[in-house]
Amino acid sequence: MKPVIPAVKAVIVKDGKFLVLRKQGMTEEIYELPGGKMNFGETHGEALFREVYEETKLQVQPFILYDTFENFQPDYQITGVIYLVEMPADQTIILSEEHRDYQFLPLEKESLAVIDLVFSSRMERWDFEAIKSFMKK
Repeated sequence: MKPVIPAVKAVIVKDGKFLVLRKQGMTEEIYELPGGKMNFGETHGEALFREVYEETKLQVQPFILYDTFENFQPDYQITGVIYLVEMPADQTIILSEEHRDYQFLPLEKESLAVIDLVFSSRMERWDFEAIKSFMKK
């Protein structure tokens, strides 16, 4: 039996835009969402806090569980959840050695062209106007 690995990802929202990260070694302009694999004994919230902090030094709290994703590989499957998160006030992004670049993309379908297919295929169904609306509150 091949392993199924649980994971969490964050859509960190600030001023109608969301944070994406570019991994070291990527030659293409493809970005991913912050987050990663859960450790045994962690809750989704704990894993999200840890992973985002490790990758960006941001201290975040999940706002709302918004979607799920699956990533099928020959030897394993990653199954995960995606949380909407507000960008923490007065914090600065400091990337880990795992990533070489970041940017904030507009919360719009056009932004999905540079997002990893695992996430963009889920996000293309999202109501970005609704997300912008309730993330302002």
